[in-house]
Amino acid sequence: MTPPAGREPREGSRLSRVYRHSLTRFLVFSGIGLSFDLTVLALLDTFTPLPYQASVTIAFVLTYSLNFMLNRWFAFDAAHGRVAGQLGRFLPQVTADYLLVVFGVTLLVELGLPLLPARVLSAFTNAVLDYCAYRWWTFRDGAGGGGVPGRGHEVDGPHDPDPRRTTPA
Repeated sequence: MTPPAGREPREGSRLSRVYRHSLTRFLVFSGIGLSFDLTVLALLDTFTPLPYQASVTIAFVLTYSLNFMLNRWFAFDAAHGRVAGQLGRFLPQVTADYLLVVFGVTLLVELGLPLLPARVLSAFTNAVLDYCAYRWWTFRDGAGGGGVPGRGHEVDGPHDPDPRRTTPA
């Protein structure tokens, strides 16, 4: 994800490091995904006779399809990797995530929480799992867990194998 022309943070600046970090981009695209998920879920819950678990499932599948593409292309800059390998690692991750979401939403709804707040809480509990899984497993084929060597997008710390991207502390 690149900023508008003339708005790029100064190379090596703290803002530049924050902007280029995969966590920052992940959080931005997770917010987009969560907004999409909640919109689909609210529409399904309002306008269909489906049980809430079915609505959660449909919204989840649509959202995670969008989420995979956004994270692959922008957050982890991993579009250069083999999509078959990434999908092969993504499917077990998303299956575990789905089970946690359905369990969490069902538990919270049965305890009396409305559907949308229950979905938001389950999303926050899965965010750490998702980031770690994307960064170090699903999109691991690039340098720094998803960055393209030499592109300068990943500035996640001393483990970065490309010395050209080190910045003074």
